[in-house]
Amino acid sequence: MERKKMRDIVLVGAILIALFALSQHLGWFGDMLLKILEILKPFLIAGFLALFLNVPMRFFENRVFKGFDRTQFGKKCKRPLAVLIIFTVVILIACLVLPYLINEIALTVESIVKQLPAAYEKLNEWLLANDIDIDEYLSAALVPPTEDQLNAQLEQIFQFAMNGVVFSTGVIGSVYQSVLDLFFTIMFTVYFLFAKEKLATQFKRLGYAYLPKKHMDRVVEISRLTQRTFASFMTGQCLEAVILGVMFFLCMTLFGMPYELLISVFIAIMALIPVLGAWIGCIVGAFLILVVNPGQALGFLVMFLILQQIEGNLIYPHVMGNAIGLPSIWVLFAVVVGEGLLGIAGMLLFIPLTSVVYSLTRDSVTRREKKLHSADPVCKD
Repeated sequence: MERKKMRDIVLVGAILIALFALSQHLGWFGDMLLKILEILKPFLIAGFLALFLNVPMRFFENRVFKGFDRTQFGKKCKRPLAVLIIFTVVILIACLVLPYLINEIALTVESIVKQLPAAYEKLNEWLLANDIDIDEYLSAALVPPTEDQLNAQLEQIFQFAMNGVVFSTGVIGSVYQSVLDLFFTIMFTVYFLFAKEKLATQFKRLGYAYLPKKHMDRVVEISRLTQRTFASFMTGQCLEAVILGVMFFLCMTLFGMPYELLISVFIAIMALIPVLGAWIGCIVGAFLILVVNPGQALGFLVMFLILQQIEGNLIYPHVMGNAIGLPSIWVLFAVVVGEGLLGIAGMLLFIPLTSVVYSLTRDSVTRREKKLHSADPVCKD
């Protein structure tokens, strides 16, 4: 008993000393943590991509290539074919959709620039009607620089040119590091997709070797629940985004609205972001239409609200079903926390993770209530 008491005292003292040392060097530990995260960035991004791409890969393996299980060679070919198809689709989307979107955005900007002179004339007419001379203000603002000011500006340009070599060297280093990170991210992603069962087996062996069997069984159960929830969430979210994009394209084409394909594709992509994505697409789409026809922009907003009600009350419950099982308030909470921590990736990760925590907490509370009721039958809710 004395030895156990002494050991506990030493352990508590060591923890207190460690916490004190951490509080005295928070800046150093923070910098070290950021450095480690920067080094592991390709590994972490690859893990997220593999988690996302595992959903369509399982679809191809279990549904499309199901007949390949009849032969040993077919079993070995299923996964390489599935990974090849997935990366081919991603490359095709990047090569076909992105250039179209960039071209449409360039045409939109060009259209806005062409309409600027007319907008300036209207603004000038309104200012003159209110006894405000914009040319007078511009003449007062555009005063030619003095000789001293001109010499100072030339000196700044010279200094910028002298620093150009250093700047270009930094740019080359950044480009090299970005290319290297992209290469390692792709390699890690491919490895995770091909060796996911092997990695899972290694983690399970490690866990059962150092943890009690009861605790490790619980970890495996939670891992499987997390994987099922994330797969269901991503499948439903992608299907919902496609349906929403098609609905907007058909309605905008029917009413003769401009930029129907560009806005529909943008809304479909933004719809992958839970809760906020579709509204971002609405704001951008309304602005693009406003430049061409303000009346149609108002009609677009009305159409968006109607389609959002149809999607939220009819399509979303049927597509998602009970995959998430998370009340709306906690969905919003997960979106806010995830966006604050990891941006868009955090939104996609924190909703299924919050759903898993919510399910585990609900089951734990249910078991606790059953124990309390069995111990005290008089206990009421």
